[in-house]
Amino acid sequence: MAANTLSIASPPGLVSIVIPCCGMLDYTKLCVPSLLRWSREPFELIFLDIGSLDGTAEYLAGLRDGLASRVRVEVCRSATDLDISAACHEALAKARGEFVCLLNNDTVVTPHWLDALTGLAKLSDGHGLVGPMSNYAAPPQLVETVPYRLGPRKGARPGEALVDVEAVERFAREFAGQHQGKWLETERLGGFCLLVRRAVLDRVGPGLNEWSDLSLFDTDILSAKARQAGFALACCRDLFVHHFGTRTFAQGAPQLGEVATGNGQLR
Repeated sequence: MAANTLSIASPPGLVSIVIPCCGMLDYTKLCVPSLLRWSREPFELIFLDIGSLDGTAEYLAGLRDGLASRVRVEVCRSATDLDISAACHEALAKARGEFVCLLNNDTVVTPHWLDALTGLAKLSDGHGLVGPMSNYAAPPQLVETVPYRLGPRKGARPGEALVDVEAVERFAREFAGQHQGKWLETERLGGFCLLVRRAVLDRVGPGLNEWSDLSLFDTDILSAKARQAGFALACCRDLFVHHFGTRTFAQGAPQLGEVATGNGQLR
C-alpha cells in the first residue's frame, strides 16, 4: 500500500504529527500541551491509540472535540497487537502534510522545534529524514548531560510531576543558542522524534508492512530504505527535545482475546 499523496487542499508547509499512545496517559498529558504551545502552524495531530485502557481514548476524544476550531485531530485505534499494522496504514493515509513527524508520546517538545526540523529539511531536497538532539537517544543525537532533573519541582502544576517542563525549555533555548545553525548527516535517526519528507513515504510506502509491527515504525528499516532511495539523514544539532525513553510502549498492547472490563482491567 503506498502512502497517501499530498492533498491539493493541504496548506503549504503542513506537518502531520503522528503520535502513538499505548497507555501511559500521564506522558501524553505532558507531550500534548508542549505540542500545542510550541508547534508552528500549520500542523495536524494524528494519534495512534494502541489498546489503551487508562483513559487515553477519552482524553484523545476530548482533544478532538475541544481543538476542532484550531487544529485537525484524528484518532486511529488498534484494539490488540494484531491490529497495529492496519492502524499504522490508516494513520499515514490520514496524514495530509508535506512532512510527517513521528513523535513518541513520552517526549516534551521545545520552542521552535518544528521550524528547526522543517528548516533543515528544506535546506536540501535530499534531506529525507531529520531528527533533533535529546537526553535519551543513540549517538550522534545524544546529549549526555542535562542540567534539569526528572521528578516534581516545588510548586509544580498538576501534570508536571514527571519532569520540570520550564527547566527543559530553558535548557533547550540555551542549547539552541550555543549550537545555532549546526547540523550533520548520519546513517540512522531515532524514531522518538523524526521528521519524514513526503517524498520518502511515497518511495518506501509500498513496503510499509516491513516496518510496522508491535514496535510500530521501525526507524532502522526506514533509515536504511531512505538511504537506499538516495535520501540523506540529517541531525539538527541546535534543537533539543526531551525524551523520557522506553515509556511509550512500556505497557504493551493487549493480546488477541484479551477483553477490557468495565473498570479498565484485562480479563
